[in-house]
Amino acid sequence: MKEKGPFLEAVRFFQRLPTAIPGSPEYNAVFCHLLVSAASADAASIWQLDAESQLHLISSTDIPHNEAIKITLRQGEGIAGAAVLSRQTVSVVNAQKEKLHDSRVDERFGLRTHAMISAPIIFEEHLFGVMNILSHHSDKLFYPGWQEWLSALAVLYGAALARVEKLTPHRGTLKMEIGMEEKSPKIPEAKTGLVGISQAVQEALHLCLKAGRSDIPVLICGETGTGKELAAHRIHEESRRVQGPFLEINCAALSETLLESELFGHVKGAFTGASHDRLGKFAAASGGTIFLDEIAEMTLTSQAKILRVLEEKKVTPLGSEKGVPADTRIIAATNKNLAELMKEKKFREDLYYRLCGIEIKMPPLRERGEDIPLLAIHFLNRASRQQKAKNPLRLSSEALDMLVTFPWPGNVRQLEQALLASMALCEGDEIVPGNFPAWFREGVRSAGKREVTHLSTNSHVEPKSRPEKDNRLLKDEDRRRYLEALQATKYQGTGRWNVSSAARQLGIPRETLTYHLKKLNILR
Repeated sequence: MKEKGPFLEAVRFFQRLPTAIPGSPEYNAVFCHLLVSAASADAASIWQLDAESQLHLISSTDIPHNEAIKITLRQGEGIAGAAVLSRQTVSVVNAQKEKLHDSRVDERFGLRTHAMISAPIIFEEHLFGVMNILSHHSDKLFYPGWQEWLSALAVLYGAALARVEKLTPHRGTLKMEIGMEEKSPKIPEAKTGLVGISQAVQEALHLCLKAGRSDIPVLICGETGTGKELAAHRIHEESRRVQGPFLEINCAALSETLLESELFGHVKGAFTGASHDRLGKFAAASGGTIFLDEIAEMTLTSQAKILRVLEEKKVTPLGSEKGVPADTRIIAATNKNLAELMKEKKFREDLYYRLCGIEIKMPPLRERGEDIPLLAIHFLNRASRQQKAKNPLRLSSEALDMLVTFPWPGNVRQLEQALLASMALCEGDEIVPGNFPAWFREGVRSAGKREVTHLSTNSHVEPKSRPEKDNRLLKDEDRRRYLEALQATKYQGTGRWNVSSAARQLGIPRETLTYHLKKLNILR
């Protein structure tokens, strides 16, 4: 996919050791010119949001810096302001016909903006500003993928800003030049991150932030490796209990007696080997949070005791009749279908309804393919820091294509393992397909075979036997059907296609839909 090459080169900008402080004029200028080159744009710009909800133009490729810093917008003003207000990427084909467009900048500098994409710079729910790519010619439109790609680059740019421990001297100078008071929000402390720009991940993160506002129990559902534990950590970090302990226990790893001893504690002599009193995790986590992973693996007896803790806010250690107060918030997680387990009488209904005050569903990686490049860079950068490597490794275009193609039954955890293995086998500064472990390469080949088989078995007539006219009619019908599904499932407020949701609506694998879209030149 040659159109993706320039985007991947822009992604690598964030993998290289920066030559300037992220957010400084030098850093912004280099990045804006890189955007122009990658997107074949006429211009690119970055706007910074201040504490009074004003946007300041801090970098532009077609407006001099001394003039740019005088330009301001409010949230909601112009296309860039709308992107900030909605926190969604906004794309227009002809800005001159858009009511959203604020023409003051065009008029002041003799420009005429036509196509434009504005992506909010957001990282960990912190809104830094917005970045734009622009075309000043009516016949020059952006490749459709750039709406999603600019969103991804904005996330990476926001992550770079978040790593800066304090505002740079450059930003202090900028504030004086544009008369801003020192009220801009500080760079937030690092929190547990749910990496991704997909709608499913953003919805999960939004629910985590909401869940942090209260003490009601939370149930996190999702396949193994989707990040349920990360979500639990993030809820705790957003809660009033953040200064308290966060204790976790895997309910599937212990027998019933040992599990109850871990959770509730025991007194001396409660069972063979109980040589002294022991405080349980519920009591130890008082004032904080306890995370019960794989709660569906609990026996019905243990489930009844958890229900009692929820109702009475106290625990009774094994071998004792005296309850111990436990001001502990419960977050539970499961990779099982609890509705089915309740029908089979293997999980208590009353416990389920007490646990799912807020229910958060973590999406599988195969349904959020647009997040794979971001996750890959995140894992490579983190591993490089842990290994104290001078520079993080890069991914070749072919390697990234393989990552996107693989179905990832083990989800994000499996992706991380594949990347760690490829780092160990890589001898240069770029990961290539041959560096991936054998199980991954074989999985990619198998995924390709499954796609071809699916296409063959869903063809009513063999391609060679179809008249040319019938082929054309079939393609037109397929095009109409796919476009209808894409339109019906696109991300709200952005116009971006959600290929995963469209594939689910059509009842076909995401890889199959992507294949068809490319064959019909809807995607390239």
